[in-house]
Amino acid sequence: MLEKLPDRRRRAIQTPLVLISGLFLLVFLSDTRTIRAQEPTTRDEFWPSIEAYINVKPKVRLYLLGTVSKAIEDGELFNAQSFEAQVGAHVDYIPNEHFILRGGYRYGRAVGDNDDGFREHRLLSEQIFRKLLPGELLLTDRNREDFRFIKGDFSFRYRNRVMVEREFQVNLLTFLRRRTITPYISGEISYDTRYDIWNRNRYAVGVVQSLRRGPLLRQLLPKRGIFLDLYLMRQNDSRSTPAHVNAIGAGLVFHF
Repeated sequence: MLEKLPDRRRRAIQTPLVLISGLFLLVFLSDTRTIRAQEPTTRDEFWPSIEAYINVKPKVRLYLLGTVSKAIEDGELFNAQSFEAQVGAHVDYIPNEHFILRGGYRYGRAVGDNDDGFREHRLLSEQIFRKLLPGELLLTDRNREDFRFIKGDFSFRYRNRVMVEREFQVNLLTFLRRRTITPYISGEISYDTRYDIWNRNRYAVGVVQSLRRGPLLRQLLPKRGIFLDLYLMRQNDSRSTPAHVNAIGAGLVFHF
């Protein structure tokens, strides 16, 4: 609804939002430095990724993914120590704008100097529910079932993630005018049959910035566009080493 307000009032509302977001991120980063000092099992990582959605029919699209996890402590972005890489291909069936059914395959492996022989073939299914709430908030509830073959051994993992986001028009800077910005928060829990417990949880705060000019989308499923997804994530896993990961993520997302 901000786009209907006068420019002066709209800027008066958006500027505090940006300042509050920046303050929140600063506090989060400061907190991760304290956590790292107290917990030697914590590692800071960078998670770059590229994603592409390709519409092939009105109710069918392809989803392609490539990602890698890298160390932050190395001080180098491109030559930093890598831990794991993953690629995937999926097919989405979209019966309506509120519901998505997904099936796919992903291959993951340890890379670089940390290659300990880890190899994973994963078949997955997802059920994604999306609903516009009052205040133009968008709720996404994703259920995922992972059928994993890790070094030849089969296991099953269930994951549930809930995300809330809100889209705004950006008019703070000349080069950002008529672009959208979408802050969001999310939380996820996972159950793994290898341990028969809920062993992992993730919490994230982030923002999606559109890289093409245009009006507010106000739609549940983007049809065209290029987006930059930046986020901070905290992962806790009682059965992994390290047990805690503070991740900075950057994803380039294409919708064709």
